[in-house]
Amino acid sequence: MIIFLREKFIAQIFMWVIAIVFVIGSIMLYSGSSGGRGDGTEAEVVLKIDALEVTRGDFERMVSDQMRSQQNQRFGAPPDQKQTEKDIIDFLIKRAIEGSANISNAEVERYIRSDATRVQQYNQYEGFGAAELYKQSVRYQLSSTALRDNVQNLELVTDTEAEQDYRLEADKAKVKYIEFRHSDYVSTDNVTDEEDEEGEEAETYFQENKDDYKTEEQVNVKFININPEDFVTQSDIEAYYTENQAEFTTPEVVKARHILKQFPEGTRNPTDEQRTETKAAAEKLLKTVKDELAAGTSFADLAKTHSDGPSGADGGALGSSIPELPPGKYFGRGQMVKPFEEACFDILEPGEISDLVETVFGYHIIQLEEKHSPVLKSFPEVESEIRDKVVKSSGVDNAKRTAEDLLFDIEVEDYETAIGLDRYKELSLAVGETDFFSKDETNIPNIGSSWTYGGLIQELFDMEVGVTDTIETKRFGRDVTAYFVATVLGKKPAAIPEFDDVKEQVINDLREKKAKESAFADAQNLFNQRADSESLDDLIKKYKVSEEETAVQKSVQESSLFNRTVGSSYISNMGNSKEVMFAAFNMSVGDVRGPFKGDSSVYIVELVERVEPDLELYQTDPAQKAQRFQTLLQDKKQSAYDNWFAARKKVANIWIHEDYR
Repeated sequence: MIIFLREKFIAQIFMWVIAIVFVIGSIMLYSGSSGGRGDGTEAEVVLKIDALEVTRGDFERMVSDQMRSQQNQRFGAPPDQKQTEKDIIDFLIKRAIEGSANISNAEVERYIRSDATRVQQYNQYEGFGAAELYKQSVRYQLSSTALRDNVQNLELVTDTEAEQDYRLEADKAKVKYIEFRHSDYVSTDNVTDEEDEEGEEAETYFQENKDDYKTEEQVNVKFININPEDFVTQSDIEAYYTENQAEFTTPEVVKARHILKQFPEGTRNPTDEQRTETKAAAEKLLKTVKDELAAGTSFADLAKTHSDGPSGADGGALGSSIPELPPGKYFGRGQMVKPFEEACFDILEPGEISDLVETVFGYHIIQLEEKHSPVLKSFPEVESEIRDKVVKSSGVDNAKRTAEDLLFDIEVEDYETAIGLDRYKELSLAVGETDFFSKDETNIPNIGSSWTYGGLIQELFDMEVGVTDTIETKRFGRDVTAYFVATVLGKKPAAIPEFDDVKEQVINDLREKKAKESAFADAQNLFNQRADSESLDDLIKKYKVSEEETAVQKSVQESSLFNRTVGSSYISNMGNSKEVMFAAFNMSVGDVRGPFKGDSSVYIVELVERVEPDLELYQTDPAQKAQRFQTLLQDKKQSAYDNWFAARKKVANIWIHEDYR
């Protein structure tokens, strides 16, 4: 009964189906949408995955939509465009491979017809002209399931594997430790510069580690930023509101419930006999409904019990929520079949129950709950929305025209003379310079976020030195944010810098290296003072802070119980150390060992507790064994599928345009 759904909701469903099809069968989701470069390159193929080809326009709109979604869900730093591009390429590759199984039309038909809900969904899409797209989404689902089943069904878990997994989890240790933090050994004067007696130390370190300091290609740009918002005044916004009030008027809507006595098998062309039989049943139902309403039963409960329509489960409610109105579902004119609409908008008053209303679906009993007249939103409510609209239309056009005129004037005169011309004075334009920056910068010097001015960096790096041009920038690849008139003043190729240019960074890196060495040496020195069988608590009494060191006095600390977690070296209350993690399970209680390196510290440790696995408990607890088998099996199945997918990806015919590699 798709006629009873709000148009907006139908459109969302439709777009969802097309989105599935896009990634499994070369049907482009965004082909008709606005945006993109507008320079004739939208149709250029930038991604090929076996038979799937993706155009630049479609790919960039997918990226922009994903970035827009990410930005709406987070605060702070903008999403990374390069990472988003990579994520979408990975997503498309995954969907193309998972949709590659040979699924016949007969299999698709059988799957749809095997479930009443899927049949109903198919009928809804068919009514909207999207039946084939729904089949495509089902085909992808069946393909993905078939591939996973073929790969994963041979996996099994043995008793030995399950027991070993239990041992690893149940085998636990606790240590005391003395921590030598790297940061405690960083000194501002333990690295000398070239003017001291050890002046070659930092430069020697640089020479031995040059590749660590290699810089990417850089450009320096002179520019003028022309902002579309500068071409929109408050008067423009107020005039738009006055001239387009219908746009800001909420539609006439109603809130209603219904009980449907449907024609046999949902047919829309019943025979006279079917119509007569259905009407007789509906008249009987109407009497029952009125009697039960009089007895105190709610209309919503009656709809759940008696309605044939899919809305019955929701108490016969139709439509969707509207933020400006109280909670509930509402619909407007044009969203229901005509007889139903006329009953709700033109005949019934709130609180009234209709007689039988015939439509192509059957006979309805309608309860009208609310009726809301059109309401004009106030100017403050829509001011920001109107500003965006006007900026995107006249603001962008005027900014583009100004940038083109300014480019001509700059080529005839120069930057400073051009912005001083009378026709530009009201815009308060300014000439800026970025200084040298690299392509991977997230913030363009003296301009702003590379996310806000999307496309600017790529264009600048594509330009030759001395060339002046106009550049259009977009947020998320869609909304124009500015026009730039820019000249590339200079370029620096990727290169290893001179020592003096990175001296401060080299000194900091060397200080960090020496701090790690000092921390380890200090720990080793203390450990060497340990007598046989001496505990950590006794050993710590021998520790003295050297006058030459910046380290602080140490203390004995204690971790929590921890186990050997696969893929992790984190020890609770302590930190990350693979060496400590490994050693603890090879020590006896009371053993003191070290020094051991960690991510940010060096440790001397003493094993103070060991919890052995209780194998008897494991063997006599069927629930735990079953849960462990299930968990291990799922892990093995996922691992098997991941390995298969990686191998399949290697042999897939994948080509990615250099712009997105």
